[in-house]
Amino acid sequence: MIEYINKRMIDWATWCKRRDDGGLGYPGTTSYCNLVQIHGDRGAGPVADGAAALEIESIVVTIRRTAPAQYDVAFWFYLAGSMTVKRIAHELKCSEVTVYNRLHALHLAVMHALQDIDIAAQDRAAVERARPQVA
Repeated sequence: MIEYINKRMIDWATWCKRRDDGGLGYPGTTSYCNLVQIHGDRGAGPVADGAAALEIESIVVTIRRTAPAQYDVAFWFYLAGSMTVKRIAHELKCSEVTVYNRLHALHLAVMHALQDIDIAAQDRAAVERARPQVA
């Protein structure tokens, strides 16, 4: 497991869940809070940086098209909730070792995609610096 990628995937999953229901299932306000006039922000705590989550989202969408087995592991491991590897293996009809291998392959694919995004950004910056300045 690549810890940095695991953290990014957890942040992405949190963002996905909040995007879908606005706060992981907790109501924005309750009638009790309205009665005693307690008003907080509608968020459920710090939200993962949207740009970083969208970056992972685009990578996961590509993985879903090109490597469905890796996407299935991403879904069960990060989006389906707190599940044991044994349960994930049962859902995917494979062994626990295969789940770990697919998870590692997922982490490598995400890491390589992030590196490609970084390299492309550096290339664009180099092109911008190389352009002659118009006065």
